[in-house]
Amino acid sequence: MKKAYLFIGIAVFVCLILAAVIVTVCLKHKNNAQESWKDMGFDLSLPTLGEDGWYMVFEDDFEGDALNQNIQFGERYRGAKEIWTTSPHAVRWESNDKNKPEQACWWCPETVEVKDSNVIIHARYEENHTCTGSCPAVGRFTGGIETRRITGDNNQNKGSEDELLFAQAFGYFEVRAKLPDADGLWSAFWLQSSNQRKVSSAGVDGTEIDVFESAFRKSRQSKMGHALLWNGYGKFADSEAYIGTLQQDLYDGYHTYALKWTPEYYVFYIDGEPTWASMGGGVSKVKEFLRLTVEIDAGDGFGPHGQKIGQFSESGDNIFMVDYVKVWQNENYEAFEIDDSKFPGELDLEN
Repeated sequence: MKKAYLFIGIAVFVCLILAAVIVTVCLKHKNNAQESWKDMGFDLSLPTLGEDGWYMVFEDDFEGDALNQNIQFGERYRGAKEIWTTSPHAVRWESNDKNKPEQACWWCPETVEVKDSNVIIHARYEENHTCTGSCPAVGRFTGGIETRRITGDNNQNKGSEDELLFAQAFGYFEVRAKLPDADGLWSAFWLQSSNQRKVSSAGVDGTEIDVFESAFRKSRQSKMGHALLWNGYGKFADSEAYIGTLQQDLYDGYHTYALKWTPEYYVFYIDGEPTWASMGGGVSKVKEFLRLTVEIDAGDGFGPHGQKIGQFSESGDNIFMVDYVKVWQNENYEAFEIDDSKFPGELDLEN
């Protein structure tokens, strides 16, 4: 009997060792797969202004009391001097509960202000909201700024009719921002093209480039989401996403978030460190506009990257603070830009 027990004990021990080895190998394989972008030959270094073809397009420290004041434009810039407007004044997300329409998220210009050398975007619940648009009196209100204005019918923010105040293909884009530290919402810095919803050329004719999406407050593990989305948001949609991990608490104070977009790949940075690189979608070759936004969950408590972000509180005022935006260009990239009109296909406006 003792020999039998001894045999069983040895067998169990061997099984435990094998299981541990398998788990270790699997985790190592998983981690290697997640980190594989580091070994794909991308130049992960930050650009240096004035070197290797890099020049300044504009830098905005938001000095003043309104948008489009005291922007520093580079010597080569020939575009409009008023490049910012507020995000489309309309419902962003309908409520997930038909019995609670007040849980819809609305973008309203009244939530955006320029103060103390920051753009401040508020996110709050109001029971007596007033504005010049079609917002309800009761609901969840927030907003954003961007370098695109929708003309005519805004199509629920789908952008089938866009006036590009500023747009650029390729370059280096950096913001310094302080994230809102509250349940039920997320902030983001993203680029988007007018024809990202075309489905004929993958991401080459336009990709939503999410430099960051702050949906990881619950974990407090210094995570941040990056994503690429192309072919619209309907049945033809495709995407690639990555969750970068850092040592610092990104919800404590200001941090920088940046994108280096070359004709061949994208590199994402947080506080100057590369956190992801990809060629997902084939790399966009068209001009894209900039967006800095805050969004509130529509009652379900979920945000991007499948994250449970909690329920938005009906009390308090939460703020997203943007200290500056920098945009540079590289003269070696400019020849690779393709005009939107060169791509076939129609916009998929189903979603």
